[in-house]
Amino acid sequence: MRRLVRPGLLMAVWLSLWGEVSWGNVATGVVAVGIVLALYPTGRATHRLHAIGLVVLAGDFALRLIQSSWTIAIAVLAPTPERMRTGVVEFPLRHGSSLVATILADAISLTPGTLTLDVLADPPRLAVHVMGLGDPDEVLAGLRSLEDRVLAAVEPIGAVPDAVGTEEVGS
Repeated sequence: MRRLVRPGLLMAVWLSLWGEVSWGNVATGVVAVGIVLALYPTGRATHRLHAIGLVVLAGDFALRLIQSSWTIAIAVLAPTPERMRTGVVEFPLRHGSSLVATILADAISLTPGTLTLDVLADPPRLAVHVMGLGDPDEVLAGLRSLEDRVLAAVEPIGAVPDAVGTEEVGS
């Protein structure tokens, strides 16, 4: 019975995301749940999710989207050399968790004006392209703040077996 709890919860989430129970949604849900269970077999948990941290991260991310969209709109409508200045900064990660690195890299890439170019290993770090690059220390402070939010939402537990430091990902 316990073995059915996780697939049942995943299926419930799948159907709630689609908003209705239909044969098509159930069939695609079975495939999706099967893929998730194959990729992430049960075993010792490597991360702890924190509901309040997730809500704070979502709010912070939404605010960052609004601010960066406004900044990019201003740069496009009234370009100046300072607004159009670009650069790449390397951001050292505090934890080697590939899940945390992925969430952070995606949040950076989804924010207008920034793009994660690469996830580097040993030591774990991100290469981030920034439009409107002013003070690199300010950029790093903003990235550190975002990393703090991600770590508060998705806490790595002990040594993470799929750590970023095990191989280099990207080009």
